[in-house]
Amino acid sequence: MSPFRRFLGYVRPYRWWVGQAVLLMAILSGLGLVGPMLVRFLLDEVLSAEVRDKIAAGLMADRRFAWLTWIVLGFIGVNLVRGGISFLLNYRILHLGQRIIFDLRYHLHRHLQKLSLAYYERHQTGRIMSRVMYDVEAIQSLATSTLVNLITDSFTLVSIVVIVLVMNWKLACLALLVFPLYVLNFLIWRGRIRQASRRIREKVSRISGVLQEKIAGAKVVKSFTRERSETLLFVRELRENYGLVLTQGRLSLALYTIASILTGLGTAIVFWYGGRLVLFGQMTIGQLIQFNAYLGMLYSPAVRLVQVNDVIQRALVAVERVFEVLDTLPDVQDAPDAVVLSDIRGHIVFDGVSFGYDPNELVLKNVNLEVQPGQMIALVGPSGSGKTTLVNLLARFYDPTYGTIYLDGHDLRQIKLQSLRRQIGIVLQETYLFTGTIRDNIRYGKPEATEEEIVRAAIAANAHEFIMELPDDYDTEIGERGVKLSGGQRQRLAIARAILRNPRILILDEATSSLDSTSEALIQSALENLMRGRTSFVIAHRLSTIMKADRILVMENGIIVDSGTHEELLQRGGLYAKLYEMQFKRAKKD
Repeated sequence: MSPFRRFLGYVRPYRWWVGQAVLLMAILSGLGLVGPMLVRFLLDEVLSAEVRDKIAAGLMADRRFAWLTWIVLGFIGVNLVRGGISFLLNYRILHLGQRIIFDLRYHLHRHLQKLSLAYYERHQTGRIMSRVMYDVEAIQSLATSTLVNLITDSFTLVSIVVIVLVMNWKLACLALLVFPLYVLNFLIWRGRIRQASRRIREKVSRISGVLQEKIAGAKVVKSFTRERSETLLFVRELRENYGLVLTQGRLSLALYTIASILTGLGTAIVFWYGGRLVLFGQMTIGQLIQFNAYLGMLYSPAVRLVQVNDVIQRALVAVERVFEVLDTLPDVQDAPDAVVLSDIRGHIVFDGVSFGYDPNELVLKNVNLEVQPGQMIALVGPSGSGKTTLVNLLARFYDPTYGTIYLDGHDLRQIKLQSLRRQIGIVLQETYLFTGTIRDNIRYGKPEATEEEIVRAAIAANAHEFIMELPDDYDTEIGERGVKLSGGQRQRLAIARAILRNPRILILDEATSSLDSTSEALIQSALENLMRGRTSFVIAHRLSTIMKADRILVMENGIIVDSGTHEELLQRGGLYAKLYEMQFKRAKKD
């Protein structure tokens, strides 16, 4: 389906608003037809040489002056009415455009929330933001004045063609000879302008992605003194965009210039043949002026179509990009018969689970695992061994490539996503806090939490003390991603957020990695209390934090190579014993 038809399908719910705008535009166009009629009457019946001779002889002076007055009053009245209708029309168009932008951004944002993590890993944040902000904004003109003008210009064209044919069909046919040239001109340039617009939108999207990425990584850029090279890289992107915009502008100007020449050609033909008719007494000067005025109203929609072609092509490219996002289906979504689990025990089974971000390169290979309710499972192993991937499958950020994961006997794919994730609390290795206050971030997973619950969670996470030392305690603004806090403070807020959620399944991915030894001991005690009675998965490189785990899974190359308690694994002398010995020696040196 073409982008324009896709857009019309989206606009269909607003057809009542569009209909009102078209009706107002039709009335406005109809009133515009009155002006040339009044001009013809003024020239032929009031101000012609014959009438002036009669007035000079003292005949009909009062009557003609009265007509002149009424014609002037008619001009004023028509313009007053047109002004009022024009205000209503433009306000309606403004209202319609902003409503469509509001709804499009709402639908885009809601759909983005449904998309799986894999989508965000494939697309830069800046590029996604470009779709939501800039592409939707580019659609506004198509959704408002351009769409209404296309409809009303069609009405105007038909009306004017009928009028000029009735006035003088021969002159009208000559004037209409240039219209096929308008169409040919439009067809020649339309595709090239559309292609140039698509390249510009892609370039703007890329620039947004690069800019967002480099601003987010400002500390790294400064640490490696890469400011100049990053500026040069950004300038190169801007220069390429500059060239693309000039190319598009050149194409648009060529299209408009040819259209203007065709308009002048049509006008010249009318004056030549119409002037001949006036000389031979077959047409009055007033009729020629009236015909030429209507001809201008006939050419104007064609020229306007050429002028807005650039806007139309940019908007259609934006429509393609917006609907590309809306058409993207989540990799992970609810099954039609998915069930809601309001209360779970936490019995988990991995049955022959394999997974690869690329199906041809498996990260996890034939994982078989059973976890009893309330058990603490620790995951250890070298980086890239699949520990984080395993817990990501449990939270159903991804679905297994092969095999099945069961929760209390239910296939995870048969459980509603929100129902599943409400039962899971996650503290990630990379702590992510949102712009706002400390209170807002702690209660992020439980918006209805009371002040007492928030404070209790902060105390349990060993965060209350440092919070109370801040200028506005729990109302302190922490900045973007919590930049005003230390790494350990951010980590403790993330733990407090998970504690407040009170989940049945807990996932801790290096949850104490940013804490000093003193804080780690206190947090470890809090986490032990939190994990009691809950099924917990703990990923840790510090083996000292998982010695009390019910079972430790040792992973390497996506395979569980060993399993057991701390003492059992040490006795077997495998990979776990080697990792433990390396950390023990490092601790002694420190």
